[in-house]
Amino acid sequence: MQNFINNHHILEFKIFIMSIFILFTLSSYSLSEELETYNYDFKSIKSDNANMRLGPGKRFEILWNFKKKGLPVKVLKKFEQWYKVETPDGSIGWMWGKLLSNKQKTIIFKKKENIYKKDSIESNIVAYVAKNTVLKVHFCKNNWCKVGSKKHKIIGYVKTDNIWGAYIPKTK
Repeated sequence: MQNFINNHHILEFKIFIMSIFILFTLSSYSLSEELETYNYDFKSIKSDNANMRLGPGKRFEILWNFKKKGLPVKVLKKFEQWYKVETPDGSIGWMWGKLLSNKQKTIIFKKKENIYKKDSIESNIVAYVAKNTVLKVHFCKNNWCKVGSKKHKIIGYVKTDNIWGAYIPKTK
C-alpha cells in the first residue's frame, strides 16, 4: 500500500511539472505571436508567379498562385522571412518575403473609377479605370491618392474610398 501511495505522488508530481511546462510553452508562443503582429503595412507582389501558402514555409500547402505582378497585399504578421498577408479579396495566407516588394507600392480598384487631373472632382477627368486595375500609388493625403501608370502614360488623382492597398493617413 505504501508503494502505491508513493507511485501516486510521483505521478501527480510528473503531471504538475508537465502542466507547468505546457503553460510556459503556450504563454511564450502567444507572446511571440503578439510581438510579430503588424499594425499593418502594404507590400506588392513582385513576381508573376507567387505562391501563397497555408503556413510560413515551403513545406506548407499552396493555397493560391498569383500571376498578377504588382498586386497589393496587406501584411498582417511576420515570421522569419515569411509574411502573413491578406489579398484584396480577403484571402489570407503566407508568402515568402523575396516575392514581395517594398518599392512598388500599388493599389487596386474595387469598382470602376475616374482619375482626375487634380485632387478635386471638379477637375478634368484624365482617364477611366476598370475594377481590379492595379496602378502605382505616389502618395495619399486628404482622402485622395496620386496614382500613375508609365505603361499607359497616366498620372492623376483618385478618391480613397474605392481603392485597396494604400495606407491613408487620417486627416483632422
